[in-house]
Amino acid sequence: MKSTFQGLRYNIKFILESRKDKETGNKITENVPILMSVTYGGKRLFYNVGFRTNVSLWEKSDLYSFQKKNTFNNDGISAAIINASVRTYAAAVDKVISRLEEYPSVRKFRELLKQELNKPTLPKKINSVFEYFDRYIEEKAAKVSTWRIKQLKSSKNHLQNFADDNTLNLTIDNISTTTLSDFERYLKTDPEQPRSQNTISGILNRIKAFYNYSNQHGWTKNNPFQNYRIEKEIYGDPIFLTKEELNILYTKNIDNERLARVRDIFCLQCFLGARIGDFMELTHENIIDGMVQYVPSKTADEQATVCKIPLTQRAWSIINRYDLPGGDLVPYISGQKYNDYLKDLFRFCELTRKVARLNPITRKTEIVPLHEIASSHLARRTFIGILFKHTKNEVISSMSGHVQGSRAFRRYYGITEEDREDAIKNLE
Repeated sequence: MKSTFQGLRYNIKFILESRKDKETGNKITENVPILMSVTYGGKRLFYNVGFRTNVSLWEKSDLYSFQKKNTFNNDGISAAIINASVRTYAAAVDKVISRLEEYPSVRKFRELLKQELNKPTLPKKINSVFEYFDRYIEEKAAKVSTWRIKQLKSSKNHLQNFADDNTLNLTIDNISTTTLSDFERYLKTDPEQPRSQNTISGILNRIKAFYNYSNQHGWTKNNPFQNYRIEKEIYGDPIFLTKEELNILYTKNIDNERLARVRDIFCLQCFLGARIGDFMELTHENIIDGMVQYVPSKTADEQATVCKIPLTQRAWSIINRYDLPGGDLVPYISGQKYNDYLKDLFRFCELTRKVARLNPITRKTEIVPLHEIASSHLARRTFIGILFKHTKNEVISSMSGHVQGSRAFRRYYGITEEDREDAIKNLE
């Protein structure tokens, strides 16, 4: 772009740096730096604008060289952001020239240009989505539960890992429906730990909430979820221990100290019915008038109802075995170790009956032994499963913390094996 100001003539162009591969000698055509070229008074200044692109995506125009519309470079930065940066650099050159009376040296011009570009009023080149996500978490911290904050941080970390593994520079403005589709595929096909569709839907819903918040607070006008469908969470029939199986666990003579402690943790969770995140936060301060009382973290945003669970003699016997610093009810361990040790415990106690379940990854029915799917959530399901045939659902939900109309809670009121056996007797 040719310009004249106060008799000073100059020309601005944006070009791709010409590079050759050291081994082959061929011209490099991918991930090439974008340079601003300013010619003035017989001098020429090259200035790196901080972005890269492929030659195939570069498109020349009369004024500047712009990246093609609706494309992204190898760092995942959109053409719109690069073009906006190009205009910022060109405007900075115009401002520097407007204050000059004679042509400066290249060194002096570069120094003046740096000063202009570093002014705090200029927009940043990259709006990192993770910086905004951290800000979102910080602003939500005072309003939601600790467990909710952990979930938000986990969702952000999943997105960060996706960006790092694919060398993407994700900004709050350049995430698109294509990005979300690639992210979902990444979570499903992770060779180390493929995530279930229910888990993925939870992650995406939390990121969607972040974008809704960002739109409401003017952080961005972009919302990739506007035209993106998140799969509904699907659950099969709940699997839980029978009263007899829970009794086997509680009364089993276990010499192994590690398994004995895991048994105590699991049985106490069965007697309280709390989600693992809430359960591991419980201390002796939560015991009031012979009941464990707490506000469930998952539903704290919707309702601040206090769960009140009377302590049975068996629950008290477990709690009285331990006198722990900080007042923990039992010696809590990490969630991963807990789930791993539970499988060993169930195998040791010969809790190996075959059950039909909906595979969380494939969403197909499969037959598996109980010990293979033992997990912390099995304790919560056992609490509800043992009570639901004999107790009003309002009473159970007052202890379990399920919100009114919960789909997860309604699953326990389906047809049971006893119902089927009673029905089939009519054919005898």
